[in-house]
Amino acid sequence: MILIGRFGSPFVRRVAITLRLYGIEHEHRALSSSGEDRATLQTINPLARVPALITDDGETLVDSATILDYLDRLVGPEKALTPADGSARTKVMALLGLATGAVEKSISAYYERNKRPEEKWHHPWLDTLLEQSKDGFEAVDKAAASPWLIGDKITQADVSTVAFWEFAVLRTRPEGAPAMNCPNITAIADRANALPAFLETKP
Repeated sequence: MILIGRFGSPFVRRVAITLRLYGIEHEHRALSSSGEDRATLQTINPLARVPALITDDGETLVDSATILDYLDRLVGPEKALTPADGSARTKVMALLGLATGAVEKSISAYYERNKRPEEKWHHPWLDTLLEQSKDGFEAVDKAAASPWLIGDKITQADVSTVAFWEFAVLRTRPEGAPAMNCPNITAIADRANALPAFLETKP
């Protein structure tokens, strides 16, 4: 199995963490979706996006949600980080929806500030993106249980939220951005980062 993409992408990182938590042996190819790597990546994924996962059967999967679904089915419902059904699955999926929306707004803010000349930044739009990201993460924080997001067991909601949160905090919050008040997510990230699967995938 081969994981394609750099850990600087929170979507690549959440797949990498999941592979480690599942104990699935894999090769990692740290290709980027830009620069010299783009042509090589496009031969793997026509969209030239990461992550991509080449399975042991030679099939290529793209999009982190698709990859995580495949890995969950591979390890089975007893080990899967996303519950197969019931209220626990609903809770995990609800938190994933909020966290994914929050990081997508963060990524849009990152591209606005890092891929466009400063004189072309649309500041009202950038301010809206940062506010939406803040609101999304704070909604996850407010819904958090303890010690993990939905209780005693780590789930994909924790894996993804930590990857997304750390990307947002480290890469997308410029000086003067609205402060994010997320003590529960911060505590969960500290707990998660004591685990090798998280430490080994730090960008």
